[in-house]
Amino acid sequence: MEFYRGDYKTFCAERRKARHAAFLTAIARAYVLVDARAHQRRDGVKLVWSEDLGYPDPPTECQMRYAGAPKAAIARLRQGNLGIESKLGCWTGEFLLGLKLSGSLAEKEPGRYRIDSKLHPQLIGDIQNWILAGRLGSPDRDGRRRLIACPAVTHLPADDPQGASVMAGLFAGARLSLIGGEQWLVLPDEEPIRQLLKDWTILHYPSRCIQRRSYIKVSPFSAPLFADLMPGQSRDRILRIRKPAMCPLLPITYWELGFSLLKTGRRVLPFADALPFGISRRTFFRQGWRRRELHRKAVQELGILSVDARLRSRMEQWFERHEQERSDHRKDSN
Repeated sequence: MEFYRGDYKTFCAERRKARHAAFLTAIARAYVLVDARAHQRRDGVKLVWSEDLGYPDPPTECQMRYAGAPKAAIARLRQGNLGIESKLGCWTGEFLLGLKLSGSLAEKEPGRYRIDSKLHPQLIGDIQNWILAGRLGSPDRDGRRRLIACPAVTHLPADDPQGASVMAGLFAGARLSLIGGEQWLVLPDEEPIRQLLKDWTILHYPSRCIQRRSYIKVSPFSAPLFADLMPGQSRDRILRIRKPAMCPLLPITYWELGFSLLKTGRRVLPFADALPFGISRRTFFRQGWRRRELHRKAVQELGILSVDARLRSRMEQWFERHEQERSDHRKDSN
């Protein structure tokens, strides 16, 4: 009998633990998508409740408190893997991490972020239409707006801190500056950013100081490769850059290094959009470019010794997508 009682107690404890885990997962989902006070509002949790949690009905407010909310629910949110990744769109933990690294999401106080609406109007427009819980406050006299009641920005983790979505957030939040008649993406000169760019083999150079803070500059060439991971207005800002620095030198060089020997009969860029901010084959020869000079420029002048496999894959995806668009356009024309 004693054995039965002990086994039954263990069974009840495990069932209670599983039930509380399901409740906390649902609350964490609601924190991200519905309401920062979801632990006090059952209707908010009901919107994200699903059968995969193992229970037919969402918890009551009393059950949520008994499960340990809000503290335990926030801890669950910080663990990630909530099962709502498909609903987030581009607003993943990785993309938000990139925005934080770029400085566009500036942390004034621990867990409290604000955005400069003068520097990042497109990002403001994207946030106003996002799917996440939270909203923007009124601008202060300097145009800065606080993010209010947005647990996702504060607590949602990045599953891959060096992934493509982090790069998308980094470029979406970068400043666009005109330096020497060319447009550059300007980022804070900090070790995590420099290491991230180095790992992706993306060229970067020292830039000017702004308000006693050092910055680095990056050619806009790489940013469109991650545009499909950005929200609408931020994506359009990147794709509509008119005077990208180091272009068309970079697309020509990267094509020579990565694709000229693999694409039969395509020793130079076959069309202008084969890589971001490229030029057509006819323009290549009309402007006096020569293939024999490109390897020397790549190694001696640009310092391109290798291309990361992930960056090469993004270029390949860009090329295939635009080649397919050209093919579809020709079919429609005929």
